[in-house]
Amino acid sequence: MKHKTYLFLRSDGFTVISYFFCLLLATSLVPVVGSKVALVQELLLLGLLLVLIFLHRSTLLRKMDRKLVLKGFLWGLASLIVEGLIIISIILITKVSIPSQNTSGVVTAIKKYPLFIAYTILIAPMVEELVFRDSFFTICSKYLARLLKGKNKNIWINILAAVITALIFAGLHADNSVWEYVLVSLFFQWLFYHYKDIRVSMIAHITFNLSTLSLLLFF
Repeated sequence: MKHKTYLFLRSDGFTVISYFFCLLLATSLVPVVGSKVALVQELLLLGLLLVLIFLHRSTLLRKMDRKLVLKGFLWGLASLIVEGLIIISIILITKVSIPSQNTSGVVTAIKKYPLFIAYTILIAPMVEELVFRDSFFTICSKYLARLLKGKNKNIWINILAAVITALIFAGLHADNSVWEYVLVSLFFQWLFYHYKDIRVSMIAHITFNLSTLSLLLFF
């Protein structure tokens, strides 16, 4: 029984269910905590992250090649530069600039609660990579493989699973610039697929968030 329980706790299903439970719990507490709901959500996801790190410590805490660390950092910077160029190109073509509501909300939260910066730079990227790029994508690809009677290693099934994952990821950010989150999700998904190490996409995601936040706060 203990062995089965441990296997369940390490499963992709537990990771995804726990994540959405934290979001729903934080939302349900709005009448009680009011404007501090962001801090409550941060604490809940921090707790989830610590649990997941403990459960998957053999993978997440094993020694990492310095080259992979550097690649993750460089890919994070590259993703920021590419996204910036795409945004500039769209503005030049459409003559319309639509600010990100989610990003604006994050900046406002940080100014009000400085501790929120830890959530934005570390907690959110690590949790989101474990939940979406790893667990949700894996579940989705396996389900699609059964539904389409193929193999979850089929490149087209993986691409479709990555797109679905990206759409869910973008939708949860409740932003008017959905396509930006879709592109970012697909890029980080490719990193995980290519390097077979979730920590590479984690480092890239952390670098991306840190760089974006630095530009917004200091420039």
